[in-house]
Amino acid sequence: MIGRGGARPVGVEIELGRVDSAGAATAVHRRFGGTIRIDGPHRMSVRGTEFGNFRIECDEAGNGTGKSTGFLASIGSAPARTEAATPPMPANRLSEIDVLVHDLGRLGAQGSRAGLLNGIGLHLNPSLAPADLTPGAILRVMQAYLMQSPVLHGSGDSDPTGSQLPIVDPFPVHYVDHVLDPAYAPGFETLIADYLLFNPTRNRPLDMLPLFSLIDRPRVSRAVPDPRISARPSFRWRLPNAEFEIPPRSVAGRWTQWLRIETASLDTDDLAARLAHRTRPTAAEQQRLAVRN
Repeated sequence: MIGRGGARPVGVEIELGRVDSAGAATAVHRRFGGTIRIDGPHRMSVRGTEFGNFRIECDEAGNGTGKSTGFLASIGSAPARTEAATPPMPANRLSEIDVLVHDLGRLGAQGSRAGLLNGIGLHLNPSLAPADLTPGAILRVMQAYLMQSPVLHGSGDSDPTGSQLPIVDPFPVHYVDHVLDPAYAPGFETLIADYLLFNPTRNRPLDMLPLFSLIDRPRVSRAVPDPRISARPSFRWRLPNAEFEIPPRSVAGRWTQWLRIETASLDTDDLAARLAHRTRPTAAEQQRLAVRN
């Protein structure tokens, strides 16, 4: 499935502020039908839609833990943040999620420019077929992503306010150099071990923990004992901005960007040439990235 769109299943997660779980569930129900169900104090779902079940959760502290920590704790409690997660749905119908984004915007949903304490995100979860689950195929997608990451996240798309929040930390420079070494050709054991050594966290722009948990759950669980990690055959591309108070970023447009990454991974000769001629970050750029890590 790598490099293919069409009916390929893709999950979408939208994190937003100023709309509670009931409001988000109502917006989903109005757009896609189904039945709203209360699943817990801060959890709701919309079940039986054409695509399957949508999940809506409210994080009162805005950080996934129920408590403010670190930087957030030093300046006060974060506001509630709601996450609306779609079931895997056909890639060629992601434009319908853009319509849902507009619906949420009309309810007053905030994106990351709305305030220092309102870090909002958009995550895409492209599914993988069994034939995709080889170390070489997965590595090449990771390499293609890392090669394009400075353009994807450094061309004015990132919000300076959102970047101050611990939403999506970049990959450590040394890990990027390690993975983009033209001689790097690991099997799954080494690929996963190296990832966990440098990235024992869910907080990376290309979160590989769900996929690596599917391949080797015990190893991942020992390194990152986080019950929120769900093993599944998909990438998890985490974008810091879902800006609802300005014309929103297109979910379908983000999917097109991701397909370009996968397409680049399939051109093995071109990818190898780009790796061989890669220009490494300057000392100043490495220092800037190190500060964020």
